[in-house]
Amino acid sequence: MPRVRAARFVTDFDSSVNMVRALGRLFEGKDHSGLSMGPGSRRLANLVSSPPRALRRLGFVGMGASQGIPLDRARFIDAEEIARWVTQQYGLGPFDTVVIGSCTGAGLHLAAALGAPFLPQTTLVAVRDFATHPDDAVGAMHALAPTVRLIARNNPEVSVYHMHDPAQDRPMLQAMAYMRLKRLRLGRAYERFLEERLAPGGTIIQLECERTWRTRAVGERAHFQFGALGGVAEEEYHDNGARIAEYLEAEGSPRRKWEPPEPDARRAEAEWGWDPALGEDVERLARRYGYRLQRLVMEEPQDLSALVADFHRWWYRRIGVPSGRLLVESYVQWDPYWVLRLGVVPFWLRFNMQPSYEDLQTYLNHAEPYDDIYLNLFSQGLWSPGVVPLEKWRELIKSKAREHAEIIGVDEKAYPLDTGSTMRYQPAFEALPFRHPIPPPVTVDDIDVFLENSRKDYARVRWV
Repeated sequence: MPRVRAARFVTDFDSSVNMVRALGRLFEGKDHSGLSMGPGSRRLANLVSSPPRALRRLGFVGMGASQGIPLDRARFIDAEEIARWVTQQYGLGPFDTVVIGSCTGAGLHLAAALGAPFLPQTTLVAVRDFATHPDDAVGAMHALAPTVRLIARNNPEVSVYHMHDPAQDRPMLQAMAYMRLKRLRLGRAYERFLEERLAPGGTIIQLECERTWRTRAVGERAHFQFGALGGVAEEEYHDNGARIAEYLEAEGSPRRKWEPPEPDARRAEAEWGWDPALGEDVERLARRYGYRLQRLVMEEPQDLSALVADFHRWWYRRIGVPSGRLLVESYVQWDPYWVLRLGVVPFWLRFNMQPSYEDLQTYLNHAEPYDDIYLNLFSQGLWSPGVVPLEKWRELIKSKAREHAEIIGVDEKAYPLDTGSTMRYQPAFEALPFRHPIPPPVTVDDIDVFLENSRKDYARVRWV
């Protein structure tokens, strides 16, 4: 069965998969506890975060191993089956709006407000890899290149990116390799979904993140990307420096610098970036069926966060819901169900790193002050370069909240090796005060009205 087979290949902590699961559950009146695949439980979270640091680190390695499929099964990876799995997470519709394209947590909350399913361009498949060293980029590229080419050859509708980031993904790289499948064509499952479940005259919102990255081709539609968006700048992955040397020494690596393969082009960033090739297919289908095509373009995946937060504030005021509480989420620890039930304004952080800290700081510096600010932070399993300590986060939100600021759902003694964080965030959201009925969805026209009347200039976002 497609649902069962595809589910064995999707990766449970993938950003796109979690957008799909969270929205699918929201439309069923359910929350996104445990990334929609496990329980939300403080007790269990505290239990798994209680062992010594070394054992918790091994827990992240074990998670990577459990998510990876054996290399000899890579030939069975079927992008079309994954697309069918995506469409099976949603009801029959009809939907007035469908969102397609780049993953972003702010885009998740916009889709939730619209009552719109999300069809991701990019999904992650993990393959087991115990043989390569996280700091040996060239060795990893050569060792996995035959697998990357095999997946690409078997799936002509996608490009395949082997993404290798020894900074923030280091524990996972000890047991698995990241294969991101980026759609170049809609394919039958997505086309059928749009034909059958988007209402006549409906709208397709195309989320486009323009972020690119240095990459190296290893075959036709097969690429290797060293590094990823996080606390290390793209240039630093290639130029190294004292900070990287200190990090590698602290990690017990035999190396003191990274020597990645020479890139041959800038391409759409593996996890977040938009490949315009898919847009040609979407435009063709929209013309054929008379759908409205609306593009929402951003330079970086987090650029949409301020706009979506302000839109929620505007929406809440219009329907009589207090708009003075901000919930800051990070990576895939999001829950649109509780955002809407609590009537909190969502602000999404891509990660727990310095660039995300600076974006939140900028937003709070220019936003109308919030009465209460709640912050939840994802744990990736190590003190990688750029991780911001909890005290610095706490100082920021306390300095900006009128009444109350709090870090929630985080084991402060274990962070950022808090292995229970994915089970702890949802109970923390649910415990916040006040409840509201989930409001009726907004419309695309409401977004037009908001932007026309907004006094802010969202310079890094375009609604075209």
